[in-house]
Amino acid sequence: MTNKSPTAQNHPGPTFLVVDDDPMVRRIVTRGLSQLNPSLVLEVEDGLEAQRVLQEQTVDVVVTDVVMPNMYGLELMKWAQEHCQQPLWIILSGQETFDAAVDALTLGAFDYLAKPPEVPRVRVAVRNALDQIELVRERKRLYGELENSNSQLAEKVDQLQQVCQVLEDQAAVIHADLDRAEVIQRALLPQEPPAIDGWCIETLYRPGSSVGGDFYDAVVLDEDHLGLVIADAAGHGVAAAMLSVLFKLRLKQVDRNGQTLLPHQVLERLNNSLFATLSAPGAFITAVYILLDLRSGRAQLASAGHPPCILSSDGAAPRLLERSGPALGLEADASYREHEFQLAEGDRLLLYTDGVLEGGPDSPDSDDLSTALGAGTDRAELLCGFFEDAIRGVSGDRDDITMLLLEHTAGASHFDDVATPDETPGTDKRSEQSPLLQGIAGNQAFISMTGSVNWLCSQALLDCAGSLLEQYGSLTIDLSACEYLDSTCLGTLHEIVILKPEAVRLQGASPALRKLFDELSMTRVLSHISTEDQPLPPDMAPPGGQIKAQGERILSAHETLSALSEHNREQFSAVVDSLRADLQKDE
Repeated sequence: MTNKSPTAQNHPGPTFLVVDDDPMVRRIVTRGLSQLNPSLVLEVEDGLEAQRVLQEQTVDVVVTDVVMPNMYGLELMKWAQEHCQQPLWIILSGQETFDAAVDALTLGAFDYLAKPPEVPRVRVAVRNALDQIELVRERKRLYGELENSNSQLAEKVDQLQQVCQVLEDQAAVIHADLDRAEVIQRALLPQEPPAIDGWCIETLYRPGSSVGGDFYDAVVLDEDHLGLVIADAAGHGVAAAMLSVLFKLRLKQVDRNGQTLLPHQVLERLNNSLFATLSAPGAFITAVYILLDLRSGRAQLASAGHPPCILSSDGAAPRLLERSGPALGLEADASYREHEFQLAEGDRLLLYTDGVLEGGPDSPDSDDLSTALGAGTDRAELLCGFFEDAIRGVSGDRDDITMLLLEHTAGASHFDDVATPDETPGTDKRSEQSPLLQGIAGNQAFISMTGSVNWLCSQALLDCAGSLLEQYGSLTIDLSACEYLDSTCLGTLHEIVILKPEAVRLQGASPALRKLFDELSMTRVLSHISTEDQPLPPDMAPPGGQIKAQGERILSAHETLSALSEHNREQFSAVVDSLRADLQKDE
């Protein structure tokens, strides 16, 4: 049965659809919607009735329950994505259907509301959805006008700047979205340690921002076996967090018959699934998976491009368990060999992400970790010490840091997961010199990467390399002063190499960088490292720091526009000729 709520009709407004089998919930939601001056508010009891409405009526926002008779809310969403003009979706979720709400957000839902909903919260959530609709409509309108009239380019740029200002005014909404994303992501982490006799697990999880790309888990598979996993998605922030969510969703530790999978099988299945899904350059995940026999202490480990795990045994030198295959998502049908080892009473095994080693100038190396691991320090104190060393001297953004310590001893396990990233102490300021420098010698272009080069530089690196390759036809990337490349910049470097393979050469890579390239199976990058280094130009400068470089970038952009159509060629010919003449004067 469809109910139409009376609304004012003196001006057009949005159309809403409320889907819930509870009349009281529909009333609360409708009350909140009526305060937004809609043209129409439709109410239905289940998904089947909602299908009919969506086929007959253009709806701006759908507020739907998850669990309903005849058809669930997620089924309705999936149907609508294929059969009708897509509205924005807001999901009503009780505590018992929170996982379904997470699935809805993964499918593209705009927001979710806890049941029973509150009128003010309904109003705010829907108003945010309407703002999003208006921004999308405005963006489409502006793009359409730009395509129709290049002569009005300057005016449309002003309008886009106004839209950007609107987006800046929505910062509070974005922060709220990040808070919700954090809640969802943290729901994917283990909520409490498993109860296992004779074994202790200590963890420390610190994302670099509200959401992060690290993930870990410890799962009792059956009476005799424990599965341990740690993973690090390339990049930082929301993009890395989405990769980690994808990893969690694709992680399968048992087959369809309930049989426990071996570590190499787990990683091979994950890799094939992620390779088929990930198409963006630089999108990959490093991971370690361990299958532990709780009774015998026998462990099997497979590592996908991840930093080496450290095994500390009493009376023996620490053992590094290196990677056994490439990072996930880089190669189709990759294989992973297994390390097999024994954990005796008192032995410790440390798993960690690369943020532990590559955070700041005082970050520990694998030797430091190995030495401290065998010293008998309290587990929690040990991990906190590693973390403090990793962030000491770090100013600004840092990588995600996650550690998991397994010890063969009786005692209580503990998972240390903070809700928000900590403040990074330290007053030591890093060099203000740009980590990226560019220069020209003759007709040869150079890029120098200096110090620690992280994700903040990745877009500038890609833009600079693309521009120089386009202008000069060849490019040398010097790594002799590069101390550290994070996962995002590693992916960007790989993208540059495949952009124009015959024209890109690398030089000056340290043994540590070469080892890192090898660990991540970046064979194409390794193959482009030259055996002979060329001297760098004396006048190296940050990208965009030279007037000439800026002019060349503008020229390249207009040449690209001119090549799109005959109309554009006529429109921009004068601009291109003028820029070329100005650059020739400066030479």
